[in-house]
Order: sequence, then structure tokens, then C-alpha cells
Amino acid sequence: MHNSIMRGARPIAMAMLLAAGTAHAQAAPEAPPPAAAEATSDDIIVTATKRVGGISVHNSALAITAFDDAHLADTHIDQLADLTRSIPNVFLNASDTIQGVNNFSIRGMAVYDTIPSNTPTVGIFVDGVYIGASAASALNTFDNASIEVLRGPQGLLFGRNVTAGAILVNTGNPTPELHVSAQAAIESGPDFTESVVVTGPLTKDHFLQGKLAIYRNDDEGYFRNSFDGRQFGKSHSTIARAALAINPAGRLHAILRYEHGAQDGQGPASQNHGAFSYDSFDFSINEPGFSHNRWDQLIVDTRLATDFGHGEIVNVFGWRKVDESGLFDADSTPQTFFHFGTAIGQHQVSDELRYSGTFGAFAPTIGVFYYTDDLSYIETRQLAASNITGGGTQKSTTYAVFSNVDVSLGSTLTLTLGARYSVERKTARVQGLVASATSPCSFAAKACTAFNFSDDHDWSAFTPKIGLQWRPDAATNIYAYYTKGFRSGGYNLRQTNLLAPPGPYDQEVEDSFEVGAKRNFFDNRLRLNIAVFDNEFSNLQRAILTSSPTLGIIQTTVNSADTRIRGIEGEVNVTLGKSLRLGGHFGYLDNHWKVIRYHLLGAGPVTPADYALQLPFLSPWSYGGSISYAVPTALGRLSFDASFDHRDSTPSNDANTGILKAVNRIDASLALRLNNGLTLSLYGKNLTDQTTTGLNNPLTFTPGETIAPLNKGRVLGAELRFRY
Repeated sequence: MHNSIMRGARPIAMAMLLAAGTAHAQAAPEAPPPAAAEATSDDIIVTATKRVGGISVHNSALAITAFDDAHLADTHIDQLADLTRSIPNVFLNASDTIQGVNNFSIRGMAVYDTIPSNTPTVGIFVDGVYIGASAASALNTFDNASIEVLRGPQGLLFGRNVTAGAILVNTGNPTPELHVSAQAAIESGPDFTESVVVTGPLTKDHFLQGKLAIYRNDDEGYFRNSFDGRQFGKSHSTIARAALAINPAGRLHAILRYEHGAQDGQGPASQNHGAFSYDSFDFSINEPGFSHNRWDQLIVDTRLATDFGHGEIVNVFGWRKVDESGLFDADSTPQTFFHFGTAIGQHQVSDELRYSGTFGAFAPTIGVFYYTDDLSYIETRQLAASNITGGGTQKSTTYAVFSNVDVSLGSTLTLTLGARYSVERKTARVQGLVASATSPCSFAAKACTAFNFSDDHDWSAFTPKIGLQWRPDAATNIYAYYTKGFRSGGYNLRQTNLLAPPGPYDQEVEDSFEVGAKRNFFDNRLRLNIAVFDNEFSNLQRAILTSSPTLGIIQTTVNSADTRIRGIEGEVNVTLGKSLRLGGHFGYLDNHWKVIRYHLLGAGPVTPADYALQLPFLSPWSYGGSISYAVPTALGRLSFDASFDHRDSTPSNDANTGILKAVNRIDASLALRLNNGLTLSLYGKNLTDQTTTGLNNPLTFTPGETIAPLNKGRVLGAELRFRY
């Protein structure tokens, strides 16, 4: 039975926050921040179009949902996975076999495996830099100024591997005035979180401005392992960020950002459905496992304002290094049938140089892009009869040139013409899984000394876009566009079948059509957004999963099929007076196979049964609603927020042999914002105590066995925040 009792607290951290709030109240009382009900996502200026100064959500010609820092804090969105409850046709999977791995799905297109060389369908960008490895990419929302979730292919401006969409994470900038914010929270487990952000001028003339942000999380374990009766799920994370803004008010200015992160914890709480109910939190494993993540990243954003076209030249340089290792109980039983260990190392460098401006009726954005990374992977499997080990390395290099031009056709029509051309090269060396005693790969050393496969391959891609936007008045925005998207070809560094070469498999190609409308009514008190889309995928990349009595699971990456995903999605926001706001969203998806070339149920020829299968992580219906109510009191502003989210059940793999059950989730919070800058809140997540898993894949050791890492159930929390 899972542990959902609040135990312990951090009185010192709480006392410091209270003392800071009291001192601030005595020094200079500050007006409370605006109510959550008075802010909407449509008012947020987003960076998605890479235009000078950005553009509002309402005026953009794409399906986008954005959240500012106040909304993230008020609704207790602590990690990217929490955004699932607020956006149609979006499933940001929170739990997997390795903590922090991105298995995100937008509009039904996802990656559902942990092969590190298989590229994602949803790209994550932090301060403009593409996060190339899925390892350590399922980020929290600490110190974020805004998050933008773009639905549909974004390859024109953001490159490959964004065929489903993109998530843009924008961390906070240094500020010209001194600002301090701090937070301390305790959740079921107990799970403790503290953070502090200090930002302000470093010189009197504000030529230098700085920021220091520190985050710490100590999760003592939400679950209880029936094998030994011990609390389970411990994890400890620390993130430190520093930023330096140079001449931020000048024509030439730059921001340097550095981040170091570390996470250590146990493996996932993996439930075996051969022994336990889908509706319980019970599990019994003899291997607690571990998860270790270390990452460092440097981002340099340099901008020069130009008289030429009243534009801006932007250069964004990024460097990132990730080291991750983990071990988990894959058979999810008290016996040792299948224990699974991985070690991942990734080092990337990227640079984007672009210009955007306006010349009469023409508003061009043009640029060049470079990206390279080195990826290493070691895997070991502890099986009942033997241990096996393998792995590989892969080097990727990409060059691209892109352009997007908005052409004004009178006062109400805008034509968009865009093109991107990219060339990518990958070099791979792979050692298939063989007996550990004879394997040239070592899990302890995280390296291989020899390989049984070596190859390289080039891919090129041309991404066009043509769109039309009609703005008959300020309240109406109707748009339509066609574009293509590409997902990188590559190699499978997890070679479980020595008779099947690990690649190369070809790049996946998408043709996308979308029509959308955004309309504001009654002085913006009612906002409606709706989009209809048709996405056609060729050379669909799938990691075909088959069970093995000797290996546990075999995964083979192939170009399996051509398929079509059609859908519709909508969002509505209603503001009633100054205190009450209602929100809602819905999404519907339908998948139709055009051609299947590879038997999705395993070895053998394609049969009619293949065409009856559903795509993994494609929930036909998703919908939800929210309410926010805020009233002033003598002490400050009292606010109540609640949300409901439904997601249909969906398969967890191509063969549809594991199902992620339907979810009906309710979250709620009650907060009091005092006039001295303090906010006290009580909140609950997943109040109906829904049992969900990150994936649900079968094994063949005994009937009914599955790999099913549990997500947390009901979580209750209390938080104290301070802002100055």
C-alpha cells in the first residue's frame, strides 16, 4: 500500500521565509500580484516564431499553449509532465524505466522506448538550445519565466525531431532591480523541495546584471515495497543556475547561462500485473536499483539590434554534457529473471545564427544552424541463466539553412513562405548483447573496447511551408498552412538480435495540413481556439517489441509503415468579473494505417490483425476543465484553483499487448497571498488517487508479467513562497 501520509517538515526553511516576509512587510509593503483569474495564456508574448520582440499567443498562426511563471506557481506545475492536464492532445509521460527520460507524445505521435539513439518526436528547447539526448530531459519547472507548448510539426524553425511538436522552456533573465524569490514545500512521502532565486544589477550603471538560482528536492519515497516492507522511491536532486546579462539595455547585449544538475535515487517502483491489480499501488521487487544523473550546460545568447529592417541579429550557442546510469528490476518480481542496467553519456555543441526584420510588406527570418553530438551507451541484463552486456557509440552532425518570410497582402491577409534545408551525418559503432564474460563492453567502465558493427550514413531533408493568415479584426485570427517534418534516421545502439543489423533505418517523413481559428469575444472575456489537422507519416519509425524467454525483451527499430493521424482540438477561457475564470480543452485523434510493411506483432508476414492495431500513446479523446476564483481579504488575496483532466486508455506498444488505462485526474489548491509578499498554499494532486504507469510492456517468464513503472497516486502538499 502506498504511503500518502505527510511526515516531517523543514521548520528552519519555513522560518527563514517567514522572517524574510516579515522584514519586507516592515520595510516596504508591496501590492499583491495580480490574481490568476486576471491573466490568460493569450496575453503571453511567445518566442515560437523567432520574430523580433515575439508575438502573442492569440496573434500567432499555430496551435500553441503558453504558461507564465505566475501560472506555473499558482497551479503547482512542478515538472513538464504536469502540463498534460492543461493541453489538448498532449501526453507528457512522467515515469519510465530511467528517471528523467523524455517519452512525450503530442497529437498521437510518440517514442515509447528507452533506446537513447532513437530520436524523439517532441523536441525540448531550453533558452533556444535543442536538448539532443532524451536522458535528463524530462525537466522540472524551477526558475522558468515561461513554457510554450507548440503542437504540430515545427521543423521549419526548429529543425528535425519535432514532428509531433516542441516544448520551449524559457528560464528567468537577470533583472535591473533586486528581486528575491524563495519557496519551501512538503508533499506526501514526505517529499521536500526548496528553492531560491536572487537577481539584480551587479554594477551601478546596470551594464552587468546577474542571477543565481538554487533548487533542491529530497523525496524520501512515496511507495512501499512489499518484498521487504520498506519505503521506496527515494530521490535527491540539486540544480544550480547562474546567469550574467551584459549591457542588457544596449544595442549589442548578451546573456550567459550556466547550469549544473545532479539527481540520485532508487529505480522505478515497477509493478507486475501478473501478481498485482492495475488499480493498486502494490509491487514486490528484490532489486531496488538506482538512478544517477549529472548534467552541465552553457548557453550564450547574443543579440544585436540593427537599423537594417529595424531588425535583430541573434546568435545562440549551446553546450551540454550528460552522464546517466541506472539499474532497475525489469521483471518486477521478488526473483531475478531480468534486471536491467544502462549507462548513457552525451556531449553536444550547437550554434544558431539568424536575422529577422521588416521591409515594408516583407518580414523575413533567415538563419543557419549547426549541431553535433557524441553519444555512448552501455547496457547490461542480469538474467536467471546468464548476464549479457552490449552497447555502442554514435556521432551526429547536422548543418541547416532556413528562411521564413511573412508577406503582407493588404491590411488583413498575410502569406507565409518558408524553407529549410538540412544535411545530417551519423557514424555508429555497435556491439550486440552477448555474455558479459566475453563482451568487450563493460557496464562498470561504461565503455566498449571493440564492436561487431560499424557504419555511417548521410540524410538530407527539405522542409517547405506555405501558410495564409486572415485577420479581419483584432479579435479574429484564422490561419491555414501546409508543411513537412522529418525525424532523423539512425542506428539502434541496443542490438538484441545479432542476426539483425542495427541499422541504418531511414528518416521518417511527415506531411501536415492544419486549419485553425482563434476568436475573442466580449472584450476578451471569452477566448476560443480551435485547430483541425491531418498528419501523414511515411517510413514510420517504430521500435518493434517482442518478448523473449531468454532475453526478456527484444527491440528492433525499423521503418514499419505509412500512417495518417487526423484530429481536432480546442481551448476555451472565460473570465467572469474580476474574480472567476473558467477554462476547458478537448482533443480527438484518429489513426488510419495506409501501408504496413513490418509485422507489428513480431516475426512473420503482415496480416489483417496488424491493421487493427492502435498507435501507442494515442488517446482518442482527451478533455478537461479548470476553475480559478480569487477574492481580496484584509490579509491579502485568497484564491482557489481546481482542474479536471480525462485521457482515454491507450496501448503501450505497437503490438497492443500492454494498455495504459484511462485516467480521470483532479487537482486543486487553496492559496493566500499576503500583502507582505508571502503566499501560503495547500494543494492536492491526483485527488481521486488514480493508478497510472509510465509504460506497460509484457514479459514471457510467466503469464501476465509486465514492466509497469508506477506513477505517484494522491499527493497532498503545503507550500510557502516569498517574492520581493
